[in-house]
Amino acid sequence: MNILLVDDNIYTIRALQSGINYSALGISGVYTARSMEKAIEWLKQEEIPLVLTDIEMPNGTGLQLLEWINENKPGTVTLFCTSYANFDYAKKAVELHSFDYYLKPIQYEDLQKLLEKAVEEVKKRARSREKEQYETYWNDNIRTYKSHFWEDALFWVDSYDEEELEFLAESRHLPYSREDRFTAGILRFEKEKSRMSDFPGNLERFVAGNIMTELCEHAGLRMEMFLKCRRDTWALVFSHGAQLERAQMDGMFRMLLDNLERVLQCSVSVCYAYGCTFQDVRGRYMLLEDFCREHAPRESYVVDIDRFAKRMYEMGEPGEAQRAECAIRKVKQYIDEHFCENITRDTLGEIVYLSPGYLAATFKKVIGSSLGSYIIEKRMEKAKDLLAEGNLTVSEVAFAVGYDNFTYFSRLFKNKVGIMPKEYRKGRKK
Repeated sequence: MNILLVDDNIYTIRALQSGINYSALGISGVYTARSMEKAIEWLKQEEIPLVLTDIEMPNGTGLQLLEWINENKPGTVTLFCTSYANFDYAKKAVELHSFDYYLKPIQYEDLQKLLEKAVEEVKKRARSREKEQYETYWNDNIRTYKSHFWEDALFWVDSYDEEELEFLAESRHLPYSREDRFTAGILRFEKEKSRMSDFPGNLERFVAGNIMTELCEHAGLRMEMFLKCRRDTWALVFSHGAQLERAQMDGMFRMLLDNLERVLQCSVSVCYAYGCTFQDVRGRYMLLEDFCREHAPRESYVVDIDRFAKRMYEMGEPGEAQRAECAIRKVKQYIDEHFCENITRDTLGEIVYLSPGYLAATFKKVIGSSLGSYIIEKRMEKAKDLLAEGNLTVSEVAFAVGYDNFTYFSRLFKNKVGIMPKEYRKGRKK
């Protein structure tokens, strides 16, 4: 840390240089100036967070120096050391937010204590600036962080454990909670038939994003993700309170279609899953993907996937339920034999010739737990057996049951079993 001593009297400067134990204050650089002009020159050249200055000086007073500091070097801690017990000076010093006002003659012990307080103020302001910079950086980038989170959660994470989303959000310091509700959606339009056919990707995202932002503000929604998946397909995730009713969400999507059709001059379709929790948002999104595989965007429509799924279930063919249960038994057997491996949703779907979304929903209905929860239950049971045997380290146990992230395995084990793996092993040894 550096300090700048400003006084037109050379003897005062020398006294301040020799009479204070700067190293004890954590000050390594002591700069001096005998005029406002020279002080400003030093402040421009060096990083000096602490200034001790006289008030009465020729060609620029200490008060004028503080005015310059406030405008050009805000956050600098400035103290006055003066012979003048002048009320107007003191009043002006307070108005300019000086840290303190010390009257000469100098008592080194008293001034040392005052400088200790000033050094602590420098550190406090530095911490405050760092916090403000971090918050500014975070606020400027949080939309990107959220988008990446939902992209990982919905597309790239080959795990069926819904609780993983809570862990993932927490590890990325995202402000989500179990009380939050989300609506996921898939928006499609035929780009080659729209006014965006010749738009570059950035301009296309800008136009569509502006429309989405305006609608979110109008409807009281928060846009968590707006991601282009394919040439004609966009994935959407909104967050909202429980007070937003399904009918309001449906109306918002219809308004979205009206605005997009007017701008794009082509058919636009949206299918959505309303009011998802962290526990079911991934499974519900898989149902949206299933629907989009089967229905090309030939015309404009808004589809509530829950109502659609209910109608399809009511219209199901005779024997469909029995076939689904048979498929689930086959999937369950496969998981029982391969649960330590990396099992993806597409792998399971291919085994029984069912779409991933339909398979996930049917498995939960028949078995009573999600695919992810079932896989993790099997892994945790195996992990408990291996820990009790004591032949493998905890890291080796984690790897043996399908986890290459030891920290995640330990956290998940505690969440499911109630204690950490090492504690479980100690308890079984007794």
